[in-house]
Amino acid sequence: MVVRRITGNNPGVMQSEGKKAAPVACPSCGAVCDDIDGPTHPYLAATRGCWAAFGAIQADEMARFGYPAIHGLVVDAYAASHGGDGTDRRDRQSVCIHLMALCATLERGETSPGRIALLQRLTAQPLQWPAVDRPDGVPALNHTHVAAATDLDEYTHRAGEWASAVWSFWVPAHPRIRNMLQAWESHRLRE
Repeated sequence: MVVRRITGNNPGVMQSEGKKAAPVACPSCGAVCDDIDGPTHPYLAATRGCWAAFGAIQADEMARFGYPAIHGLVVDAYAASHGGDGTDRRDRQSVCIHLMALCATLERGETSPGRIALLQRLTAQPLQWPAVDRPDGVPALNHTHVAAATDLDEYTHRAGEWASAVWSFWVPAHPRIRNMLQAWESHRLRE
């Protein structure tokens, strides 16, 4: 199934080509996407339509912009928006590392290569990551915000806005994430 962006009255609604499906809001991010049959992520809490729409955005990004520096922030924003209930170790790891990457990038000015190096260090060994309590509601922006971008500059700007909105959504967890990042950096400096 191919997913495309609607450019009519509501550019934030993702719709599949071909047979129309009823739109449904993803409970994790609020994106309104088609209620489709299809795969979903094994541990991210996304509807099938939301997961398909994000995949289409990633494919569109690659086709139009190659591998832009903002790509990692897009992945961090999506993953942090779609954390599950914390029972799966991979879910806990995903929420922690992507929030730590958002913190490092948005608050500390980490570069794209530095962000990648951070994630590589964080995932080099399987750890028992803690569950981070998800705030109620959904972030103010979701992946549909970047889907409407017409060029790389706009895509980069919108991705930054989306990532900032996701980081802001997690305000109650900021002290914990900052402490985790600081502890990790302190440990790394002692090695």
